[in-house]
Amino acid sequence: MAKWLKIKRMSAFTSIPYAGNSVWVILEAHELSDAEMKRLASTLDPGADVAFVLADNTNEADIALKFYNGTSEINFSGHAAVAAYYALSGEDILSFKEPETKIRQRTKVGIQTVKLRTQENKVTRVTMSLSKPNFMDIDINPLHVARFLGLTVNEILSSGLPLEVISTGFFDLIVPLKSLNDIRNINPNFSLMDSFCTRLGIQGVVTFSREVFDTADIAFMRHFAPALGINEEPLSGAAAGSLGCYFIRHQLVKTIDNFVRMVIEQGDLQHKSARVYVHIESTHDQILRVKVGGNSVLTFSGYILTP
Repeated sequence: MAKWLKIKRMSAFTSIPYAGNSVWVILEAHELSDAEMKRLASTLDPGADVAFVLADNTNEADIALKFYNGTSEINFSGHAAVAAYYALSGEDILSFKEPETKIRQRTKVGIQTVKLRTQENKVTRVTMSLSKPNFMDIDINPLHVARFLGLTVNEILSSGLPLEVISTGFFDLIVPLKSLNDIRNINPNFSLMDSFCTRLGIQGVVTFSREVFDTADIAFMRHFAPALGINEEPLSGAAAGSLGCYFIRHQLVKTIDNFVRMVIEQGDLQHKSARVYVHIESTHDQILRVKVGGNSVLTFSGYILTP
């Protein structure tokens, strides 16, 4: 029998309404089948991820999250997870302790620890652990990258930094560029990019520059994922985590006591300004922990009828 479920629309990794990445969050979705979740997700905005909040009936986790885009289930979505916890503010689903609550969440990538800053039963910051980075040992032809980004080979190589494939949840090709102007000049061929990613078994492409809009930030990035059905998304928390690992590996940022906190800009060129906080703990030769965090803001609250 169909029933009404509470649903919220959030703007993730931003405190500005309608900036960042749009996410639908469906609360108390544990009675829905996978087919019903997929149908609801495809009915909603196909350009936005959908997070389903479910009960976890084990001693291993406090809550479970499932993620869908307009076409399929996805293993993990950092911005959708951040949005989900902000959506839980004021709801009688999780108990929040001030000033900080630790949550064990179950997703398709496993059980992760989430730290919530809380005040007056509301979430004010979400920080979550990502998988330790995996580095794919593969040679990338810069000519192929230039072709699908609509740039010249010289623009691809002008930063002097290497191309690299890194995963903290899914594999992204990291493409360093010299300037924000180079980032603006990207004219992607998504068909070529999709073929390239599919052939190599990677999910997306991150382009970044160390020239930024805000001098307090470490990098500006764009993220393309046509292999996942998303040509370009305003932000990706997991991709920002991988980029943070790139900065550590190539000593582009200074660590203090084996720890670094960096802020990565995304979305500004799409008028969807977003900021992702990346925290990395490392030794001289190994990255130990990767966390990403950010804010979210509510733009709609209502109810949706199940299929």
